[in-house]
Amino acid sequence: MGLFGLFGKSPKQREEEESQRRAQTEDLEIYSGMRVEVTSDDGRMFLVARLTGLRGDRAQLKPATEGSLLTTLEEPVLVTLRGYSSKENKAVIMKCTVRSGGKNLWQAEHLALIKRSNDRAFFRMGTSLAGKLAPLGQLNAPAEECRLLNISVGGTCISTGIRHNIGDKFLLWSKLTPDSEPIQVVCQIVRINERRYGSFEYGCRFLNLSEAEEERVLQIIFDMQRQGRT
Repeated sequence: MGLFGLFGKSPKQREEEESQRRAQTEDLEIYSGMRVEVTSDDGRMFLVARLTGLRGDRAQLKPATEGSLLTTLEEPVLVTLRGYSSKENKAVIMKCTVRSGGKNLWQAEHLALIKRSNDRAFFRMGTSLAGKLAPLGQLNAPAEECRLLNISVGGTCISTGIRHNIGDKFLLWSKLTPDSEPIQVVCQIVRINERRYGSFEYGCRFLNLSEAEEERVLQIIFDMQRQGRT
């Protein structure tokens, strides 16, 4: 690296690069059994799977849901694995290549730990869907119209013309696909992005989502990707 390149980077960039170098030398076997989202470089989520049989830089991916965009691969494909380690209470991001393994399994090779952080982020699917919000703990409070700008298994970003506060909780309804029953989940505002013209965007996390509800959200995300919906 040239002198200009070294000093042209911010302290945050240098810190992230150093963190990646340290992460790549660490033992990965503590992540065996972790559920991961498998995404491509162009932003598609291929499948959700469990890391099994992790040895060194190799493992198997056992699908944890029925939805999948992976088909038989003739050549290995570079992907990103994003999971959450309950042992470390941290989000974990890894890179690897995957190829068909037979018997509903995928072989993960050349695993490299890229980052660990406190940000429990999930793959987000961009949307423009109508929804309704009803505040929790307020009897007979009217529901308000909103739009879902994206959705993940962990939460959603919504847009509405009414001002709310971080920490507010709501019951959210939305029909995510024309042929599906509306979802009904409890969510909490964790971030506010104020917009002009009286519109607000709220980053919300889902609360107490069951495994069956998570499975349903993931299945809907796969369906949206198959249909090319944004």
